[in-house]
Amino acid sequence: MPTVDVLIVGAGSAGLFLLGALVRKGISALLLESKALGFGQTTSSQGILHAGVKYSLGGLAGDDATEAAAAAALWSKMLSGEGTDLREVCTMADHCYLWRTAGIAGAAGMLGAKVALRTRPEPVSLAARPAWLKHVAGEVLTLAESVIDPRSLLHVLAQRHVGRIALGEVRSVTQRDGLQRIEIAGAHPVTIHARQLILTAGAGNQALSQLAGSACEMQRRPLRQAMIRGPLEMAFGHCIDGAKTRITMTSDRMPSGDVVWHIGGQVAEDGPSMSPEKFQAHVIAELRSVLPKVNLERCSFASYAVDRAEPRTVDGRRPPRAFSHTSGGVTTVWPVKLVLSPVIAAEIAASIAANEDPAVRWPREMPLPELAQRPWEAATTSWSSIA
Repeated sequence: MPTVDVLIVGAGSAGLFLLGALVRKGISALLLESKALGFGQTTSSQGILHAGVKYSLGGLAGDDATEAAAAAALWSKMLSGEGTDLREVCTMADHCYLWRTAGIAGAAGMLGAKVALRTRPEPVSLAARPAWLKHVAGEVLTLAESVIDPRSLLHVLAQRHVGRIALGEVRSVTQRDGLQRIEIAGAHPVTIHARQLILTAGAGNQALSQLAGSACEMQRRPLRQAMIRGPLEMAFGHCIDGAKTRITMTSDRMPSGDVVWHIGGQVAEDGPSMSPEKFQAHVIAELRSVLPKVNLERCSFASYAVDRAEPRTVDGRRPPRAFSHTSGGVTTVWPVKLVLSPVIAAEIAASIAANEDPAVRWPREMPLPELAQRPWEAATTSWSSIA
């Protein structure tokens, strides 16, 4: 293998956006994935291109809300074909609904969102509401937050760089004469020299950074996401209660024709402390509270645990911005949110100068990683009927 400018490890949204940004700049770059494209955080994402609503409910738009709003505007351009052309990515919805609980806390959260958001939510009359929101007592608005299929995004980005993406696992990293010597195990073991090693492997970043002698402290925020499948309407939105999103819902359609609701928000943060049975009861109760008269007949429930891997913060809270840290020739990256992946990729690409042949490829014998499954597609997912 020749020396390359950059080896990226971790083929989620951040790694794939970074590979594209580097190649367009004429930088020799390769991408390595140990499991499957998007395995872990990207394919478990709800696919919402957050415009900042979750971070503005107190009425103040901090760095996280401002950065998310700017990134959402960038995505809008890309989905229209500007810059990184994402017109082939499947957009599940071009907006989300925002509704509130009937009490004072819900009203306060809605007011905070209206005050702080760059793009103001638009009110929806009772007649214009979708059927699943007809019986909500509080105010309902639409919010300019698109929802994409993360798996479709991975496919579109990866197919443009066949030959530069390979399946393998980093076994050792040593530094000498300004180069990273990376030994890769797999079906076709290989050793590669790179001027810079960039880690975009989510939860795998901590072990990889330690292996490379550039330890970067990581924290995990455990979540339990819920899924309900059945004869449901496609639904996308957030229910606000004070300064939190009580429920966040997105939807997809399964090959059987059933719709699956993918449910996060506060219930996902509550879930890790509960048994699976208690969590199911909690989610169903919350749904029936925020969506009165919701019909869950002939529906089934499942859930899965996922950790949000992030740089460590002093108080353990979610970091306010996308993160990258460089030590020597090793850079560790956590985009923190799906919407920020292209932003942090562009920032890193801008800091790297080209030195080698941008047309470098992996050996043909190295396999291409497959696309990771969405949580409801996994054969190991256990579904139970809703009484």
